[in-house]
Amino acid sequence: MVTDTKYPPSVKAGKPILGETPEGWARESLKKHLTLEQRKVKVLDEKEYDLVTVKRSRGGVVRREHLYGRQISVKSQFSLKQGDFLISKRQIVHGACGIVPAHLDGSIVSNEYSIFTAKDSFDLTYLRYLSETLYFQQTCFHSSIGVHIEKMIFKLDNWFKWDFNLPPLPEQRKIAQILSTWDRGIATTEKLIETSKQQKKALMQQLLTGKKRLVNPETGKVFERGWEHGFLGDLCTFKGGSAFKEVYQGQLSGDYPFIKVSDMNLPQNGKFILQANNWITDEVAKTIKAKAFNAGSVVFAKVGAALLLNRRRILVQPTIVDNNMMAATPKNICSTEFLYQLMLMIDFAKFVQDGAVPSINQSDLSRFKISYPHFEEQQKIASVLTAADKEIEILEAKLTHFKQEKKALMQQLLTGKRRVSLSS
Repeated sequence: MVTDTKYPPSVKAGKPILGETPEGWARESLKKHLTLEQRKVKVLDEKEYDLVTVKRSRGGVVRREHLYGRQISVKSQFSLKQGDFLISKRQIVHGACGIVPAHLDGSIVSNEYSIFTAKDSFDLTYLRYLSETLYFQQTCFHSSIGVHIEKMIFKLDNWFKWDFNLPPLPEQRKIAQILSTWDRGIATTEKLIETSKQQKKALMQQLLTGKKRLVNPETGKVFERGWEHGFLGDLCTFKGGSAFKEVYQGQLSGDYPFIKVSDMNLPQNGKFILQANNWITDEVAKTIKAKAFNAGSVVFAKVGAALLLNRRRILVQPTIVDNNMMAATPKNICSTEFLYQLMLMIDFAKFVQDGAVPSINQSDLSRFKISYPHFEEQQKIASVLTAADKEIEILEAKLTHFKQEKKALMQQLLTGKRRVSLSS
């Protein structure tokens, strides 16, 4: 058995506990309902092949490579058909399984994958949803052997020893149909979010460069005043954060929030820093010579891979940041919201200094050439882009709701706690 004591979120290592069998359901092994397919392929040097893989956390079956036969080192390959259920023997502990989509029909995989079709008593779409349950994931973990989480191998014979509570085929299909409807809603919302983000990006390119001018609400006419040509440092002051000794960390109250890069990931900190894992008193701040940045400052990572993510956040109260972060405090001629949107458009990768660890400095940022409008036009530009952000936030909240509702519904339907009507 694997010796690791900590696992990534994709691994569910707990003991599988199967609940009571609902009335009318069967408690049995999936071996009764699945057929292991081995469609051997003769790999020809001059023929082209699609090789596929399965993404972790049930992320789907995807094309990995497109190669000529002569480029494929492992000649033992097997053909896939649309609708097959595919399990990665090396990655199933991470949830790597899924159904082969139509566009990958005829693709090939090595013997490091198990390919299944369903017998007449079973529906593979139902199995795909069953694979999302905690019990399914735990059975896969406990059916794999190895001494390291990344080197565990799935043993099918072991897996087939586990029983599952399975509804009759008509109920399987109905459950799959209901959950598929939710998936379509989720997919549609995800596409709307992506479209909205692309539209906002295009709008930023037009508004933040002056290619498109907006109407001045005071005059009812398009802004006409020329833009200033200067540097990012004309609009704001850049300054790095303070060292944060471990002895002062862990306090949940105080005079100032003390944020780290990781605080940008907290659920409430989408655009504004509303939550912090650490607080310090004014006395401690003086002891460690840490100065708070004003509300309205824009903060971001200044070192490490995190800075390449180009995330920005706005402070809503005086806040101290650690020395892996930097703050841009707007000057009187600059709107906070405009500065935030402008900095979202700037790719920090352009400023990364040579070295093993990516980093940026305040002088390079300050000297970055820009053009910018006067304050009133900044505010109007920011209001339009903020409205676009709001639309995206609403869609993202809708997506979160859909996913939570689907998760709760799966928990009920796949355990038989909630039964479906087969008449409709």
